[in-house]
Amino acid sequence: MPSGVHDSALIVNAFRARKAHISADQYANLWISNENDKWADQYAEKVGSTEILVHALRHRFFLDQLMLFINKFPNGVFINIGAGFTNYPYLIPSDIASCEIDTDTNIAFKKQKLEELEKTGDIPKRKIKFITVNDLNDSAQLIKLESELQAWISDRPSFFLFEGVFFYLKIETISRFYAMLATIQHRGDIVASTSFLPEECNKAMFQRLVEYCRSDYKMRDFNPTTIPIKFYLEQFDYSLTSYENYYSLNQIYATQEQLLNPDDVLEENCHVLERL
Repeated sequence: MPSGVHDSALIVNAFRARKAHISADQYANLWISNENDKWADQYAEKVGSTEILVHALRHRFFLDQLMLFINKFPNGVFINIGAGFTNYPYLIPSDIASCEIDTDTNIAFKKQKLEELEKTGDIPKRKIKFITVNDLNDSAQLIKLESELQAWISDRPSFFLFEGVFFYLKIETISRFYAMLATIQHRGDIVASTSFLPEECNKAMFQRLVEYCRSDYKMRDFNPTTIPIKFYLEQFDYSLTSYENYYSLNQIYATQEQLLNPDDVLEENCHVLERL
């Protein structure tokens, strides 16, 4: 059993690895052990087997969106908040500056693992800026993060990613993030994210996910955050330029593996907002 929510990053990596032809993450398998491979099996059994495919779909979508941004802004920077053990910096050109924000537990593990993988030549060398934030809902830590990000980004174009993060954040924190990023970003910069619509709460599969978080991730008092589409439309400093669900992404990236019954699919929709 996972020791906490931080292990969710290893489970998601296992999903990306199993569908690498869809996720386009050629390095995801490097993070897989027999133990967390079993966790992934247990998660799929307890929550739903379609989670394997949809996590690959969302990764591919954001990787493509990131590449579009890089092609438009070759001097742009990439910031991944709640990065987990994603491999985006290794899947984009080496001269793109990357910053990852996560807990000290995840960052310590990731830095050690990356050092080992770079020494063996299993992964290319990259220079990544790591910033520790142990609680994204804590106001004091967000103030410190804003200062660090402003200094690191400077005047460079930026692409921010919140992949599978909003589910765990308070809606007040999410609103604060958009207000904060609006002061850091410039016209044409990007904020990409995933979130569940409120109506997903009616699905038995959603309730299984919540129960999995409370039991297997040991988050006993966990209450998930869902977000209506109007929230994104009302971010007045941003324009919602792309809004995809897993069914539309399925048609783009994996027509040979159809998602059929909506009750068996958790739609954590993908959003791309552009700074006005």
